[in-house]
Amino acid sequence: MAEETPLVDGATRLYGIIGHPIAQVGSPRLFTARFRAAGLNALLLPLHVLPDHFDETLRGIMALANLDGLVVTIPYKPRVVSFVDRALPSAHLIGAINAMRRERDGSWTGDNFDGKGLIRALIGRGHSVAGRRAMLIGAGGAGKAIGFALAEAGAAAVGLFDVDADKAENLHRRISAAFPRCSAEVTPPRADGYDILINATPIGMVDGDGLPAVFPAFDPALLVVDIIIKPELTPLLAHAQACGCQIVGGRAMLEGQADEIMRFFGLLE
Repeated sequence: MAEETPLVDGATRLYGIIGHPIAQVGSPRLFTARFRAAGLNALLLPLHVLPDHFDETLRGIMALANLDGLVVTIPYKPRVVSFVDRALPSAHLIGAINAMRRERDGSWTGDNFDGKGLIRALIGRGHSVAGRRAMLIGAGGAGKAIGFALAEAGAAAVGLFDVDADKAENLHRRISAAFPRCSAEVTPPRADGYDILINATPIGMVDGDGLPAVFPAFDPALLVVDIIIKPELTPLLAHAQACGCQIVGGRAMLEGQADEIMRFFGLLE
């Protein structure tokens, strides 16, 4: 029987997730389990960074010699952009970073995987985005990343809605400029004329929440996605399931992000 890798010892490589608050994050368990499954002597630790001490704390964390990478959660995704030596194209477009790695020369590279994680989750479940029309509800941080990822993955069209009309219009302009082959439009939330419906708002997280918009019965051919992790069956997904639609929940996106970030860290082929 092979000797089991110790959970932690002096050779353990460290990764962290920074945020405020931090107690709610599931990434330490998710990533550390993946490290263990891959036979890696590594841990991902929750690091509670307070806003008033952000700059000096992050610089200190980044100076640790046995720290190889960081995952970034709310509210720091935009703020860390100025701390990396290079931001990859998705991070530039979105203006936010949710993972950063230390390179061999000691420099830091950052990228954003909110949208890429969802695309990976969809493809892993047999749902191609290329050539399809997607309706995206929510143009905030996660919605913005998903909008760009849909266009980059070859979506024929992306409909955009946000209760803050300026956010939707800004995302429309930026998708149109970066991906002219994707037809982006600001539209009231609707399912007719679309192949995929995505909820990128928090509506559905709290008991008593209804749907993120008023919808009639869905066409069973519609693919319905909700990025909320808990509850797993949100009101939107329950409605879609009752209509006979295929559904994809937030946990799938989280797992897709983990795969993409592991690859970014150089820990997956």
